[in-house]
Amino acid sequence: MRKGFVLLMALVGLAMSCGDRNMNNAFESDVEDGEDSVEAFVGDTLHLFDEEMPPVAADELFDDFFFNFIDDARYRLRRIAFPLQCGEGEVEEKHFLSKGEWQELDPFGEDMFHFVIYEREQDLELLKDTAVGSVSVERIFLRQGRLEMFEFNRIAGKWMLTGMHEGNMLNTPNGDFLRFYARFVTDSLFQRESLASPVKVILTAIDEEEEAQEEFVTKDEWFEMQDNTPLFNDVLMNIDYGQTCISQNRKTLMLEGVSNGLQMKFRFNKQEDEWMLMEVEY
Repeated sequence: MRKGFVLLMALVGLAMSCGDRNMNNAFESDVEDGEDSVEAFVGDTLHLFDEEMPPVAADELFDDFFFNFIDDARYRLRRIAFPLQCGEGEVEEKHFLSKGEWQELDPFGEDMFHFVIYEREQDLELLKDTAVGSVSVERIFLRQGRLEMFEFNRIAGKWMLTGMHEGNMLNTPNGDFLRFYARFVTDSLFQRESLASPVKVILTAIDEEEEAQEEFVTKDEWFEMQDNTPLFNDVLMNIDYGQTCISQNRKTLMLEGVSNGLQMKFRFNKQEDEWMLMEVEY
């Protein structure tokens, strides 16, 4: 069993290396005021979608839209409400980003993986809920302790990027967990202390008729496999579909490949005020 786990982790590492992305693009605030409204932008641009653009069905689920948004810079420009309204800090000082400024600072395009932080498994149903009309995408800069939040809304049946906010990652519902995670992935001694003994590993069956397989790895075995474990230590891209965020005692960090089908789940529990990695599922 453990040989199978090690092999699969090696394949995960290969998938990640093939999808390596530059997640260090900084978003500066050198912007100027805009004149047009979001409504005017939508009205002026909806007719521009031609046969080369993704079909209307791609707007039913945010994930389908977001894949095209990341993959195609031309499509991305058509799905941004320029001038893009931006806010900074707790005071929310607002300014606007023009199309030209966006093109210079565009943070998307090479993101091959994203995460979903959630507490309850039933919240994953939101990923396939066509009624969802508002989604936030957070680019979380762990080393700097800040985030960029991109607000997407479905307008006239089409997903549009309608706003951006910059702030402190700690001033979010997941702030306490993100503080822990930032240290977990950069401090090996702290990570060792934050591992359950042992860590449970769940191998999801490909065939629905088969049962998932389980094994347990020691802390030493965990570190032997760590090089191929996709726990990013610089930037996370978290997608908030509206999942519940009321518990400060459990979090699941689900990694998804944008185009390679990779999915892994890292389950953390808080015990005696200390977060611990309890399970890994793939």
